[in-house]
Amino acid sequence: MTTKYPAWVCALAVLAAACAPQPVAPGRTSILYPAPAASPSTSAGGLAAPIAAAVTTDRRWYTMPDGLDRPRVTVAAIFDRDPSAGLPTVTVAGAETRLIRRAGNEWSATLVLKPTTPGGLVVGEVAVSVWERIAGRSEATLAGKTAILLSQPEYVVWTLDFEGDAAADAELANTVAIADGLKVPLTVFWNPRAWTTTQVSAERQAAMLAWTKGRSAKGDEVGLHLHLWTDYVRAAGLAPRTVPSWAGRGDGYDVPLTAYPEAEQRTLVDYGTALMVDHGLPRPTSFRAGGFIGDAAMLRAVAAAGFTVDSTAVARNYPPIGRIPTPWTLAAGAQPYRPSRTDANAAGDLPLLEAPVIGGNTYGFTVRTIQPQIRANLALFAPAGAVATERRAITAVSHPGTIGATERAAIEALLGAFDALRYDRDAGPVRFVTLAQLATAYGR
Repeated sequence: MTTKYPAWVCALAVLAAACAPQPVAPGRTSILYPAPAASPSTSAGGLAAPIAAAVTTDRRWYTMPDGLDRPRVTVAAIFDRDPSAGLPTVTVAGAETRLIRRAGNEWSATLVLKPTTPGGLVVGEVAVSVWERIAGRSEATLAGKTAILLSQPEYVVWTLDFEGDAAADAELANTVAIADGLKVPLTVFWNPRAWTTTQVSAERQAAMLAWTKGRSAKGDEVGLHLHLWTDYVRAAGLAPRTVPSWAGRGDGYDVPLTAYPEAEQRTLVDYGTALMVDHGLPRPTSFRAGGFIGDAAMLRAVAAAGFTVDSTAVARNYPPIGRIPTPWTLAAGAQPYRPSRTDANAAGDLPLLEAPVIGGNTYGFTVRTIQPQIRANLALFAPAGAVATERRAITAVSHPGTIGATERAAIEALLGAFDALRYDRDAGPVRFVTLAQLATAYGR
């Protein structure tokens, strides 16, 4: 099994202080339910006297629209008696619609939260108000209300790098157990070198390919990951290089993509993409270079090849990969950005999202040793129970060929630490997504 990267020791106390978003406690931001003067319009007729209603919503947490989720608030109101003469109406964040009777005195409606609704959308506690018309009054009367929490979204991406060597069934099964057990989507970075070498048997090639196709069929993303093994480079029609290298191996695995001219980088990327498509995998749109080593030329080549996401970058405090110093100057906790055509570390106009790997490299970790990274990750997000005032993303990386029992437990601890913040459990604004989904969210 190929030697993987050194373990990432990221217990940085400054990260928690410098990168943690300031919490917004429910009730401390503007309440968006309208004052009586701004209540729904009325006309002649209506109820003789107000009727109280108990108001509930289908969930507590909602996030700002991001292209992945179109927040819909389903409201239920149970009135003390028949309110039909009062034409009951509900308002949420400036949106207004009539309630519809469901059964007896239970009424409901669904509203879509849109940034363009009157008054806009503001993070914090947002009132859900039910109104009714009272005879002789020019304004609607509040029958009942509740509140939801509206937050900026926070994202976690778990990525898996095939290295171009063999991954055994037991480790692949552990990977599946983590993903399915925690209900976490995968971005699987396939390495097409497995098809250009005799070091990976036809049986393992078939097993890994079938595994990857199975994950794709379940909705996981399949991206492209390249290490510049000499046999892969020859298969692409180029002369392989063995220097510079971060470990002095001599087989090209530890030679960065940046060692090749930009035109040859494009050839190597295109060749890998073509191999994937020829073997029945979807055309990849996310890319990662081996060793987390990249520069502006590499990003230009990847963007020119049609990729929409790169996830090669790491923060400047990431331990160097062997002999090659890190080319990245990004701050700890660096967030996704669109890089410059001339400077991979600066924002610019490349049609490509850079998603830095700031969530940890799980290789070599145990449940105990991964705790500092868990704390650093949680420090980037809003605390449990508080809305996020700005969107944030964390990308972590593992290698399916190395996930034995010990690393599996460490990964489950790392990903499971977000349980109290998960959107799919109506506990907070954190969603597990793929890199392709992250690109959609950050494209807005």
